[in-house]
Amino acid sequence: MKKTTFLFALCAIVSAFLFSCSKKPDTVSSSTGTTYSSMDAVFGMLSLQPKTLTVDAAIGGSFYGNSGTRYIFYGNTFQTATGASVTGNMQIEVTEYLNKGDMLFSKMLPISNNEPLISGGEISVVATQNGQPVYLKYMNTFQAHIPQPGGAPSGMEIFIGQPNLDTSKFKANWILAKNDTTRYNIGVVIIKSTGGIDTLNIISDSLTRCNADGFMTSPNYQTFTVTITTTGATLPSTGNVYGYALYDNYKGVWPLYSYNSTDKVFSEHHVPNIPVHFVVFTLINGKFFGGTLAATPATGTNYIVNLTQVDPVTFKTQLNAL
Repeated sequence: MKKTTFLFALCAIVSAFLFSCSKKPDTVSSSTGTTYSSMDAVFGMLSLQPKTLTVDAAIGGSFYGNSGTRYIFYGNTFQTATGASVTGNMQIEVTEYLNKGDMLFSKMLPISNNEPLISGGEISVVATQNGQPVYLKYMNTFQAHIPQPGGAPSGMEIFIGQPNLDTSKFKANWILAKNDTTRYNIGVVIIKSTGGIDTLNIISDSLTRCNADGFMTSPNYQTFTVTITTTGATLPSTGNVYGYALYDNYKGVWPLYSYNSTDKVFSEHHVPNIPVHFVVFTLINGKFFGGTLAATPATGTNYIVNLTQVDPVTFKTQLNAL
């Protein structure tokens, strides 16, 4: 009997050992060993991709984007570049930039003529038919309902994104859109909710990049430096080093411009004394290195951000949570 028990136990141990040897690794993966050809490749990998839907131009439609934003398009409101009414099916691409990491790596920063904005959410809407652009007819609009967990910020207005000539830092320069003789019934409406999730309703007469934004009120800009150090590698004196200030309590992202590659220092004078996270990243020998530091900027202070090798996808996820 004892021999039988011993053999049974031995078989169980051997089976467990063989199972453990053949067991697949955890599904949580890391690509820190991946080599990237350039920072453009990293930005391209992490940039948000649009959601494309087919809409009958005569009927319009309502649908949700990838972020929970609800779009409403009305029938018989579309035209071609020549002014002819659009009939039949057309394609609408929508993208929402609601998190700071998405804004940063998609190069869709809330900036207007080099002044920082506080965003309630950025969207991009592109409509085509047979590969040709489609527009809204005069005095017609579409709507985008952007969810606002924790409540909607006040003072939001609609900004239209114009292409930025220098896309190394950001792709769109946001220009305040005003109602006048050429624009009709546009703006941002805050829909309050008793459930704690308000909605920002963007009403736009243009199928383009739109942003619910507001300028900062009397920002107290500070002058300071951010020094970069590394762990596990040496930061070269050449190469693109990207630095940003992400506002902790707002959807705001500001690029740190003046970088001295010899001293490995950013000099900054356009970030106010509010809680932020400094974010810095680069490629070293093709490997992605990144780091963050929480701080409230104060004039004359030097802040040190240490970079370590990290998976860029994980890094972006961390920034989205800030």
